[in-house]
Amino acid sequence: MTDHAKAAGLLLEWYRLQARDLPWRRTQDPWAIWVSEIMLQQTRVEAVIPKWLAFLQRFPRVNDFAEASEDQVLQSWSGLGYYRRVRMLHRAAQQVVQDRGGLFPTSSDQWQSLPGVGAYTSAALASILGGEPVAVVDGNVKRVTARLLGLEFRADQAALHRAATIWAQRLHDHSWDAGDLNQALMELG
Repeated sequence: MTDHAKAAGLLLEWYRLQARDLPWRRTQDPWAIWVSEIMLQQTRVEAVIPKWLAFLQRFPRVNDFAEASEDQVLQSWSGLGYYRRVRMLHRAAQQVVQDRGGLFPTSSDQWQSLPGVGAYTSAALASILGGEPVAVVDGNVKRVTARLLGLEFRADQAALHRAATIWAQRLHDHSWDAGDLNQALMELG
């Protein structure tokens, strides 16, 4: 067993014992999980939970959201800040409905083709929803990488991002559950 295989196994074991019980982890609904990923960007989990529940009550399907007016969209996001996120989510939802017939992307590359969906979000969605073994790299994953590998880079350095990407992707090469492994890395961070 390689060090990466051992680390992946330990992370998954820890996650299954210690993961927070979050509502978006109790569903396989791509729309609900996508909304959670967008809401969680630069927002604390505690602030997201009630907003996520209310948002999905108002817009339970991607079609409902795609058809909403901009005023309705902005009102639904009130209190979360960074309104560009919801505007991009709205455009992306419209694209899913109009161009994809309501079918969600299935790969990281497909997710990234949507407005407002970058490398991190596309990797998270593709791994959680479809099991694609693609690593997420955010501040949490960079922190874990730096600590576990004893790296002394600043968080904003490209070298740390590269090192975290390589290390996290190697974990995926030895993992049987890409979605949980990514969530474990984020949770640990």
